[in-house]
Amino acid sequence: MGKKKGFKEYYSLVCEGTAEERLFAYLTKVRFKELFDKSNIKFSNKIEISSSGISKGKLNGISDLASFKKKYQPIKRKDKRQKLFFLIDKDLDDSSKIEEIIKRGDDIIQFVEYNSEYLLLNFAGNNTKNPSYFPNNLKNFRNYCKIEFRNKFGKEASEFKDQDFNNILKDVGDDEIKKAFPELFSTLTK
Repeated sequence: MGKKKGFKEYYSLVCEGTAEERLFAYLTKVRFKELFDKSNIKFSNKIEISSSGISKGKLNGISDLASFKKKYQPIKRKDKRQKLFFLIDKDLDDSSKIEEIIKRGDDIIQFVEYNSEYLLLNFAGNNTKNPSYFPNNLKNFRNYCKIEFRNKFGKEASEFKDQDFNNILKDVGDDEIKKAFPELFSTLTK
């Protein structure tokens, strides 16, 4: 007798931008493909709300709580019954308020600590400055991370392809990557 398959649980994926979308795709379809393929968890990036600038589940950037709310509210109206999985950077002054809103909506948020550039630079062995070097100015921190990233890798994080992620993460253990994305990997145990 064959093994009985469980019900699939679907999440609508909402990424801050292209860099986060590509990182998510690499993790779920390349590095940990087998884990996600065997799970009952499925992600869809089909959210399209052109009036809010949302395409294929990408928010196309957020700068503060107000800009997040403008994009979040139409998504919640459109996908009332669908569980949402957010992958966004944690480098905004309003990150904790954004987290509250998402959790209050019964959705899941996976922050990238502190942003995709910072995380990948550190996985590549860089001793990158953290936000404490930029007191009361996270915008300068974000700009610093983007410049350091471009200097180190010769391109923007949004231009990264699977091979670029492979090159950076080849010497990084699976457990270390899972620790950086606890909410994502906790979906596999639901």
